[in-house]
Amino acid sequence: MQMLAARGARLVPVPVPFAGAARRAALSTRASAISIANIETRWGKLPEAEQGAIADRIAVAEKGDWKNMSLEEKRAAYYIAYGAHGARNPKDPNLTKAVMAWSSVFFALSVGMYFYWETQKPVIRTMTPEWKAAEDARAIELKQNPFSGAYAAERKKNGDN
Repeated sequence: MQMLAARGARLVPVPVPFAGAARRAALSTRASAISIANIETRWGKLPEAEQGAIADRIAVAEKGDWKNMSLEEKRAAYYIAYGAHGARNPKDPNLTKAVMAWSSVFFALSVGMYFYWETQKPVIRTMTPEWKAAEDARAIELKQNPFSGAYAAERKKNGDN
């Protein structure tokens, strides 16, 4: 229902509250009291939208006189502002143990896989000591790298400069 109110030279519609509005207000305050009851145990499980709605309701109540707030509203206001949730949530003592255990398992698994891989690699025939000796003999025969190679050691030994 609306009434017309005179504003300057024109009439402006103004909403008029009816008896149902007072009843809804009483029900909403009762509902808000129910929804903030025991908030400490339920806060983490509430959806983010409901947390925001409760925080907004508490913020509106805080703007008024604190003596008019119920004990549950005061407790909810304190918990929302300073409670152990979000960044102030206490650390889980088992989390550190679980992280260390799984890290150790994966590290041991990776070390084990590395050593298994090392034992399963085929022996490359060009990396044997016999091959290296034959390679050095061939380098001396062909007089390869007279400054720092196998031939340089041979020249030094024979006194050739």
